[in-house]
Amino acid sequence: MKLLLQTKWISLALLAISFLLIYNPLTKFPYTFCVIIIFILISTYLQNGDLKSLNFKNLKSGEIKNILVSYLILELSVDFMIQPLINWLCNEPADYSTFEHIKGDTSQYLKWLYRMWISAAIGEELLFRAFAFAQLKNIFGDKKILIVILSALMFCLPHLYQGTAGLIMTFVFGIAFGFLYIKFKNIWINIIVHGLIDTVFLTLSYLGYIEFYQFIW
Repeated sequence: MKLLLQTKWISLALLAISFLLIYNPLTKFPYTFCVIIIFILISTYLQNGDLKSLNFKNLKSGEIKNILVSYLILELSVDFMIQPLINWLCNEPADYSTFEHIKGDTSQYLKWLYRMWISAAIGEELLFRAFAFAQLKNIFGDKKILIVILSALMFCLPHLYQGTAGLIMTFVFGIAFGFLYIKFKNIWINIIVHGLIDTVFLTLSYLGYIEFYQFIW
């Protein structure tokens, strides 16, 4: 029992540290997530003696279909149904003004693509799915729904700058990414799907169609 309690407290501490590293004043975006990725890899190895709990599994040929189908379902349902509904319920669209400067600027677009794949696709999926799921499982046991909800809450909090609609939207994405991770148990699938969704977002921002995400029913 003492060992179990100790393991839970260690998991809670590791999860808290990894989350708080987002706000550390010593590094800037996107390199903050490089620090977080290193912390996750080292702490997971020290905790377990390997990285198996992070689910870095080889992608098989048949899983390309899973990636494409998952991406299309998420992209289409969120863009055309869920996001307009949330914007309507909040009576305001999500605040994506941070990305307006990308419009027509190829160098900024490419820079943000690079930053996004490091921080959002790789960093956020490692932190809020692979690492968070492993640590929350140590704390709460195999309570999948609770773990999905808690990880989604953690995922949405750093997106407060996007306003209420943006916060809710990110929470919805967190729920979706959580169930995607439970279904396939392969962090690479989450990374690729997340990266594709954000690539489309940045591409539309670059082309001047960011209003597409701010439609209200």
